[in-house]
Amino acid sequence: MNLLSNFRAVTIISAVFIFSVVDVFTQCETWMDAPNSDDIISAHSVYRQALRVNDMEIAIENWKIAIEGAPAADGQRDFHFTDGVTIYKYKISQTEDEEKISFYQERIIQLYEQAADCYIAQAISLRSCSNQSCYDERAGVLLGRMVYDMFYEFNSPTQLVYNASLRTMDLAGNKTEYIVLIPAIAAVSRLYRSGQISDEDAAKNHKRIEEILKYNIENNAQFGAQFEQLIPSINHYVAQFERDLYDCDYFKERLLPQFEANPADGEQARNIFSQLRSRGCDEDDPDLTAIRKRSEEFVDSVNVAMQADLEERNPALAARRLFDEGNFTAAVERYQAAIAQEDNDVRRGEFYFAMASIQGRQLNQYNNARNNALRAAELKPNWGAPYLLVGDLYATTARSCGDDWNQRLAILAAIDKYRQAARVDSSVATDALSRANRYLSSKPERGDGHMMGISEGDRVRVNCWINETVSVRFR
Repeated sequence: MNLLSNFRAVTIISAVFIFSVVDVFTQCETWMDAPNSDDIISAHSVYRQALRVNDMEIAIENWKIAIEGAPAADGQRDFHFTDGVTIYKYKISQTEDEEKISFYQERIIQLYEQAADCYIAQAISLRSCSNQSCYDERAGVLLGRMVYDMFYEFNSPTQLVYNASLRTMDLAGNKTEYIVLIPAIAAVSRLYRSGQISDEDAAKNHKRIEEILKYNIENNAQFGAQFEQLIPSINHYVAQFERDLYDCDYFKERLLPQFEANPADGEQARNIFSQLRSRGCDEDDPDLTAIRKRSEEFVDSVNVAMQADLEERNPALAARRLFDEGNFTAAVERYQAAIAQEDNDVRRGEFYFAMASIQGRQLNQYNNARNNALRAAELKPNWGAPYLLVGDLYATTARSCGDDWNQRLAILAAIDKYRQAARVDSSVATDALSRANRYLSSKPERGDGHMMGISEGDRVRVNCWINETVSVRFR
């Protein structure tokens, strides 16, 4: 059930919730002309102070008065909307009721959207802003934070994330915050690969994301580094669809500058040539011919012999090269050789994990991947990455675990691994718990458990390759 359908179901029973904001999300009124302005201003001051000291009960009570009476406060600030987001996130943290959570998530989305609409209508004033564009940019920033919550926190449907991302970029343009770009490119990738958007839309929005990225890396003194750090993740999603979407010219435009920047690097030249050929470029293309000739010029037999000797003494180097070339089976073999000659447990653990990642993500050797990931965790204590990997493998293969009941048990096993990662490694805790939260709605149904005589907390075994025992928790 998506957010909107959940919201429709919840509104029927909304009277049981602690509070409900009635008919405030279609307004941008201020307290300036309100007949009860003193009461509203007082409530505003009280709830703002209560938020500062984390007295949520008083904050909620007074925020409700403030936003019902003056959603746009005095017309100079958006606090009633953004503080409402904070309050509803608090409410989410206090319940495991899926219907309430969906209700609160929908309210958060409405608060973001209404705040944005108020800026677009200039119902909330901005200092030093004399044209519509800066109001639109501020609206885009707010919607960008909504996109972040929808993607990372709410697990919203991809189409909704896509639509919200496009509106954000339409409004904010190059001022779009870096937190929007991963959700945006992920949505483009998923919708294109599922046939839900056209080639034209996929290419247009991919280009828009790349332009925002490039502009901010070159011009954003404050956050340029954060934009640059997105490149590997963006490339990961682009790689999922670029072969199907683009022709040879696109790949030449991306790869030839790398060669021109360092034409003496023969190994790079060979790699680029191989990639271009695999992407449909003609071997007789003059650009490809030049790359091939230059690589032969700069890579002589001495360098080849030195590289071969280096990789023989350092098989992990060979493993990484083979992985980059797509020779995954050979890469696993070289990691095994690296493990055999390595005495340091931490390094051995890293090699086991690299091998597990290839076996699980590229070769579909799930048992081997899990065993090697857990071995990596033993050798390198307090490392959450191996448990994240096992959790991902459980989650992505859950649908192959038989009937609906066993598929949901597989999801429990995945959630357990994510939570284990968070427990042992604080550096991945936020990511691990975010992944676990995405699957909370896929836990077993209580009714299904009762039909089989299984109660909350019972230990049951997951069928299929996972073959683990989990403690049953229901939605």
